Amino acid sequence: MRVPVVRLPVIILTLVLAWSSSALSQAPSSPVPTSARREVRVGALGIPAALDPATELEGTLPLIAHQVFDTLVAYHEGTTDVEPALATRWSVSRDGLTWSFTLRDGVRFHDGTPLTSAEVVASFMRQLRPDASGTSVVWSALFRGTPGIVRDVRAPDPRTVQIVLLQPYAPLVTVLAHPGLGVVKSVTGGDGTARLIGTGPYRVVDASPERLALEAVPGYWAAPPKSERLVFLEVSGDDQAEAELDARTIDIWFPPGPPRRTEGALSLPGLRVGYLAFQTEKVPFSRKKVRQAVAAALDPVVIGVALEGAAVPLQSFLPPGVWARREGSPVLGGSRRAVKTLLAEGGWSEAFTPTLLVPSEVSPLNLPKVAEAIQVALGAQNIQL
Repeated sequence: MRVPVVRLPVIILTLVLAWSSSALSQAPSSPVPTSARREVRVGALGIPAALDPATELEGTLPLIAHQVFDTLVAYHEGTTDVEPALATRWSVSRDGLTWSFTLRDGVRFHDGTPLTSAEVVASFMRQLRPDASGTSVVWSALFRGTPGIVRDVRAPDPRTVQIVLLQPYAPLVTVLAHPGLGVVKSVTGGDGTARLIGTGPYRVVDASPERLALEAVPGYWAAPPKSERLVFLEVSGDDQAEAELDARTIDIWFPPGPPRRTEGALSLPGLRVGYLAFQTEKVPFSRKKVRQAVAAALDPVVIGVALEGAAVPLQSFLPPGVWARREGSPVLGGSRRAVKTLLAEGGWSEAFTPTLLVPSEVSPLNLPKVAEAIQVALGAQNIQL
């Protein structure tokens, strides 16, 4: 962390907030073509030429992969609570190092072959190998490297998968629900090229540049898909999306950021969280009361305006629906009297002039505008940045 020459404390800007996930659809008042009941056309940025769930942690590919590849466990809709999927039950050894998963009976891959523990092990091992290269993006992110904290994945019998760890890892079952850990099987197509198939509700029937078509799988083990066909189409931005929505060539658009048109838009907080980090090794931010004063000085309404719809201020440290979230007192906002009292109790001096550092990374947020809003809000409480 860079510290100014005068060795004053530094605040790093990654405000406590949750990025929103948005989708834009045709206006509800518009007549819906009969064909929409059979086929849903989805616009998105970055349609992959081929599906490999292991290569992308977020974005369009996991969205599509979720339709084609099942995971051992799944997130309950709208939350990160875990429920059975390909595995119907699981247990862990007393030392927390060996997890055992019992596979569901009657599940088949899209080529008709049955799912066994051997296929699950092979699917995980292709990511776990140190030479996995591009096929280990998700694995390395979720398991602290490749192979990371996983010692081995094995199949003691056709219905049981065991994951053996180097150390206990509390989030294991939760991360196994990520689409990037979908179970895949490699098959050779009629043209001699290898491709990946899954056990999910849809299978790939057509893949061409900037277009991917999926069809519902008859006899899928879970609830039947709500549409017979999904077609994912490349849409580069607001102009193209609005034109294609108006022309009814797409039904839904998943924009990379907040859409320009809000009519028909659906949005909910995503899982990506930012926060305002303090340099707690030095005075004054080593003092809890001073950190609490800063939080109290930040009005969530003012911060919300600066976020421009790309995110929402959180009044907890985790967004709604996330495992381990706990409700409690609001994190942000407080009266001028409360701020003044906390600063006094924390030994704040007007001689302190912290530096606010803003990341230069590409983001859906206007980070300089958010930083300016923070600077103004804190300045109004005699906390000068």
